[in-house]
Amino acid sequence: MKLTVVLAVLVGTLVLACSGTAPAPTESTPRIDTTIKVKIKEETASQPTSIPSTTNTLPPKPTSTVVPQPTNTPNQILQPMVRGQKDSAIEVTVYNAEKVWPGTTLLSDHHDVGSPRVIEVNMLGEVTWEYVITEDFKQYTNPGQDVERLANGNTLLVMPGKGIVEVSSEGDVVWSHMDEKVSHDADRLANGNTLYAFGSSDGLEDAQAKEVTPDGELVWQWYAKDYFNKEPYVNLSRDGWTHTNAVERLENGNTLISPRNFDLLVEVDSEGSLVRTIGDGMLVDAHDPEFLSTGNILVSNQVRPHEALEFDPDTSKIIWRFVPPYYQIANSFSVSLADAKPVMMPIRDVDSLPNGNVLITGYPFIIEVTRYGEIVWQLQYADMESVVEGRSGSNKGPSYGFYKAQRISVTQ
Repeated sequence: MKLTVVLAVLVGTLVLACSGTAPAPTESTPRIDTTIKVKIKEETASQPTSIPSTTNTLPPKPTSTVVPQPTNTPNQILQPMVRGQKDSAIEVTVYNAEKVWPGTTLLSDHHDVGSPRVIEVNMLGEVTWEYVITEDFKQYTNPGQDVERLANGNTLLVMPGKGIVEVSSEGDVVWSHMDEKVSHDADRLANGNTLYAFGSSDGLEDAQAKEVTPDGELVWQWYAKDYFNKEPYVNLSRDGWTHTNAVERLENGNTLISPRNFDLLVEVDSEGSLVRTIGDGMLVDAHDPEFLSTGNILVSNQVRPHEALEFDPDTSKIIWRFVPPYYQIANSFSVSLADAKPVMMPIRDVDSLPNGNVLITGYPFIIEVTRYGEIVWQLQYADMESVVEGRSGSNKGPSYGFYKAQRISVTQ
């Protein structure tokens, strides 16, 4: 929910099949159709400048081990695109209207650390809603400010080290739960309770997951020490003991927990008993795991390079993986661009969309990719060089730039 580095051009996109070997590109390079094909309200803001045409080199038809691209949802009804205001800090550089899952995108934006905010943007990158973090909460946006649009239209925000607030569309705080031991992730449950994580500077005696009622009553909590107070886990320490960064209540009533420093995921039952560990030996600094309807897990796996990864939790079989674009930046703060080497951009959040695409959030960009690895939408900072430079030079970690994003559908 945040010295000089030189940023240059986007070098490419690496798509890995399950074998781990990137397929060869096709001979021709098709142009991405950037024609906007959703109806625009005529009475709202003026048309923005056109989005530059972009080209991507697509891989050949994937093998059977790659997840097929799902068909469009039947009877899909598109609402008119909600229009907003252009924002000079951000820009959409890729938009393929035929292949995206249409909607708005809710995200936390910390490129200006003096004015952190939560914004909602349309497919053109226009800001349709903005909530500027108030002065008393500005210092509580790191590490990881989670944002979630609720069914009632309000927005749930995590203020790490401070608490959780629910904000109305008018910007009023309508509910809050103050707890210094909160970070990274919070979910509103179907019963109205709120489930949240704590992993920032957590210790052996801390609970890594808690559930509270709307009145703030603690009704459930889970302690990692009950099962991991042993080697090789007990002496780990990197931004906390577990650095738990995600919790999710599953349909079966169990809870999925992501203790980043353990390089695995944990499933526990309603009593807090350990059901199983997942991803041992294949996950590195996992972020934002999500159980899919297939039973597979989609997760940000921070190996080198970082990747979006889908795998079968029962067999550890890799179903799909995608490595975001590399950017050419200097590998030290004194070398010239000529001496720069390509490095990956860290990703913190991966979300499965209804059409099978995946929304991926890294601190300087948010991209939507198909299961064939084609980038069909990309939002990025207009001044990418300053964003990368500022994050690295100030060691702001996930507090700088984007952290998490949520696509809000416009279909009925």
